[in-house]
Amino acid sequence: MTSVPPAAPGPPPDLPAARDRHGVRVYPYRDPRPHPALGNSPISFVSAELWQALADLAIAPAAAEATVLALLRTIASDATDAALAPGNERAPRHDLYVSAPAYIGARRRMVWFQRDGAGGPVTAFFPPDDTLPAGPGPRP
Repeated sequence: MTSVPPAAPGPPPDLPAARDRHGVRVYPYRDPRPHPALGNSPISFVSAELWQALADLAIAPAAAEATVLALLRTIASDATDAALAPGNERAPRHDLYVSAPAYIGARRRMVWFQRDGAGGPVTAFFPPDDTLPAGPGPRP
């Protein structure tokens, strides 16, 4: 007989779901500290899908929120301004930040950090076309 641990819960019940300008279901983010890689802006919202994917990585359901906060802070620390990528020279600066692909769950995924207007709140979410190759398999 195998024991299956309970699934990591969603965000705490006192985090009401909201909608951002992209129609993505989001939750308020509880870490108000600024992120240097995001132009010293704090993350204001996290999409429900990203929250759940990060919470699923927690070692225990009680650690889900702390896991989300720590992992998102780490992912944000390596994000780069998308306007600095080759071919995006005319894109607005400090509007969209992109993380390097990382294994979030069973596959590699990027995280976007989108600012809603000049000086507006930053929302973290998976890109709309989240189709990265699986990458190399584990070494034998």
